Amino acid sequence: MTTLTGASRTGSAHLAAQLSAPARRLMRSGVAGAGLMVLATLVALVWANSPWADSYDELWHTELALSFGDSAIAMDLQHWVNDGLMVFFFFLIGMEVRRELSMGELVQRSRLTIPTLAAVAGLVIPSLLYLAINAGGDGAVGWGIPMATDTAFVLGALAIFGRHTPIQLRVFLLSLSVVDDIGALSAIAIFYSDEIDLLALAIAGLCVLAFIGLSRMQVWRGPAYFAVGAVMWVAMYESGVHATIGGVVLGLLVSAYPPRRAEVERAGSLARAFRQSPEPSLAREAKLSVERAISPNERIGAVLVPWSSYVVVPVFALANAGVRIDGTLLERALTSPVTIGVFVGLAVGKLLGVGLAAALAVRLRLGVLPPGVGLGHVWSGAALTGLGFTVSLFVTDLAFDDERLREEATIGILAAAVVSTALGALFFRVLGRRSSAPERPVELDPPVDPAVDHVRGPVDAPLTLVEYGDMECPFCGRATGVVSELRGRFGDDLRYVFRHLPLVELHPHAQLAAEATEAAGAQGRFWEMHDKLFAHQEELEATDLLDHASALGLDLERFARELGDGTHAPRIRDDVAGAEASGVEGTPTFFVNGVRHSGRAGTDELAAALLRTDPRGTPVERSVAGPTPAPGPRPPTPLSPPARLPAVEGLAETEDPSGASPRLDDRQLAVLRRAGRRRTTTGGEVLVQGGASEWDFVVVLDGTVAVLEDPGPGDGDRPRVVMVVGPGRFLGGLNMLAGQRAVRTVVAAAPGTVVTLSVQRLRQVMSEDRELADLIMRSFLLRRAMLIGKATGIRVVGDRSWPASVQLQAVLDEHGIAHQWLDPAEHEAARAVLAENATLDEERPVVVASDGRVLVDPAPDEVLRAAGVDRVG
Repeated sequence: MTTLTGASRTGSAHLAAQLSAPARRLMRSGVAGAGLMVLATLVALVWANSPWADSYDELWHTELALSFGDSAIAMDLQHWVNDGLMVFFFFLIGMEVRRELSMGELVQRSRLTIPTLAAVAGLVIPSLLYLAINAGGDGAVGWGIPMATDTAFVLGALAIFGRHTPIQLRVFLLSLSVVDDIGALSAIAIFYSDEIDLLALAIAGLCVLAFIGLSRMQVWRGPAYFAVGAVMWVAMYESGVHATIGGVVLGLLVSAYPPRRAEVERAGSLARAFRQSPEPSLAREAKLSVERAISPNERIGAVLVPWSSYVVVPVFALANAGVRIDGTLLERALTSPVTIGVFVGLAVGKLLGVGLAAALAVRLRLGVLPPGVGLGHVWSGAALTGLGFTVSLFVTDLAFDDERLREEATIGILAAAVVSTALGALFFRVLGRRSSAPERPVELDPPVDPAVDHVRGPVDAPLTLVEYGDMECPFCGRATGVVSELRGRFGDDLRYVFRHLPLVELHPHAQLAAEATEAAGAQGRFWEMHDKLFAHQEELEATDLLDHASALGLDLERFARELGDGTHAPRIRDDVAGAEASGVEGTPTFFVNGVRHSGRAGTDELAAALLRTDPRGTPVERSVAGPTPAPGPRPPTPLSPPARLPAVEGLAETEDPSGASPRLDDRQLAVLRRAGRRRTTTGGEVLVQGGASEWDFVVVLDGTVAVLEDPGPGDGDRPRVVMVVGPGRFLGGLNMLAGQRAVRTVVAAAPGTVVTLSVQRLRQVMSEDRELADLIMRSFLLRRAMLIGKATGIRVVGDRSWPASVQLQAVLDEHGIAHQWLDPAEHEAARAVLAENATLDEERPVVVASDGRVLVDPAPDEVLRAAGVDRVG
């Protein structure tokens, strides 16, 4: 199917743009780790060729023994490093392979052809060249030395010399190195092991079963696995199979999966619960939930990758690279078949094997290179694959018992590393810039068509944000919050368009989920289904989709039939074709005003891009040019004709003795300015329309704003001004947070500047700044009290039949306290007060004192004080 092919082609690029956390860690540690490895190598060489060379040999040949009763394992320090410490390095290799097979580049079989062929050729050709030079000699057994590529070294060199190359080349080389690792490790296990002890090997197998059992029981505690691993290492050591292979096997068993959305949300809930009630049990539950959300593979990798990069591998280099280089060794190395074979195999064989195989595969159309990567890039990367340092030294130690042969092989490895690095730098400088890779399109193709596209917001809005997304992609799920914030920030100035790009080889339910949104759209409920599927990304099976459709009230028979016969599949194919034509490489990808957005796609970054590419010009340009008659944002519809509004110009700012509209300090204003949308006002402009279903929180920066309410007795038909607010004060109410209609109208009095925030944005700010949240919430409660009516007596909010209400009524009657009782069944404002104070379900009344204080289920003394009554007796 066209959809599957298109999605597959783009799926690899998705991994390029959204690398897993372990891959990013590997790349970040590649530079520093490679530098530390080079430093350790230089230290070893200097030390081995210094007047203190004997101390180098004495240190690494010092014997260390571990005894178990009558049994003992005795090795020199160098072999403890090679056979023991390096287990952690090979354990990480095994985890890397498992991760790539489960959730990385190796998941996408269609993208594996070229890197697999290149890796296999990069294993075979170096070995054949080595054997051609060493056939029949003592060094023939070392044919495995030039097979391997040191991934850390390659990524480190690539970060230095290939800074301007596409990130897809890094992913390509990472995929190649994984296959390379599998081949090299297989050679070690099969050809470089001693005589096999079947009993010891059987014990190692039992350890593997124990490891699997622990993981199935979801026991992820270090001591248990360390104990199993230690027993397995001893068994592998005694079996004759190299002990490090056990590390690889265990690494392959560490499960890898994308972050689990349900556990992430549960962890957040538990963390909030712990913040409210810091109990040890909640702390433990929250910690375990966080751990379960991230796969063991990623958690262990986060701990071990730095240790491997910064300790294990440098120590290994220090222990193995200390070759005493003198005239005799150099003269011997120049004619040694081992040195020449290793050097030619690594520096020449790797380059030719990887480069020729990739070029031949492309020419024969056996596969395609990732978008943005040309053969020039591949040849440049192929030159770096001759950096076989770590594993090559490791195989050297396994292959040769003769110290002379080890020294000659080490010289070949070091020389190949230097030459391969130089060749890679040269190739990147010359070939990388001349690469024939086609330039990726940056413009949206086809452009937005309201008759075809799904548009959220006014179809003629001046700003356009288009997202290519996958309903099962976790990154797209997170992006929904970003889009919501942007829509809240820009309001009717922004239209948002969603197009489908299901990555079916990564996300098996993505195609059907995409068709489900279109089937819902055919019944006028596209956005409702869109929101529901992103909120339930782990419930995308066919039965789940029917449940979602039922919850939305769709015609289930029609919905199921359209999913079954693929009615909407052509629409998905069209979106995928558009993604290809627009240069989309992964999900989510955003287009801002018709141009593909690059870099981080956070709220602030996308907002900046929208403002920077605004067809009306930048805010500064618009303020200088003044309003233009060109199509753009529509002026707000006033509550009533301007003639009916009272004159608000020139009114002085009213005082705020109740604290219902407090003035914010500089820090609080800065927080709201960053979170909201700045807006210039003109006199008489309606900012909030009374009775509107959607409205914004308003903060006054300059000028003044008047608050109007419906006319009272004697006011005629003109609204009356109840308050004038100046700089540093804000407007809004509990009805806003409750999603209710605006109660009052807000009009700009003196021209100035305000900041507006949507409900969603305000809630986010309040969740992140508790001090500001407390100030806003208290002022909202005071305003609600004012709306209920605080002018005379006190107001009681609650159901008269509640037991607590009966007791409160008795106190009021006993002392003759004037009051007004508001029943939540009759007054919407009363229900809002109880809901905001979380007392509706608990059946506790609320008392609003004449000074605006809110008392929840007050004691008799509190009621008397609120009413200004002195208790007698």
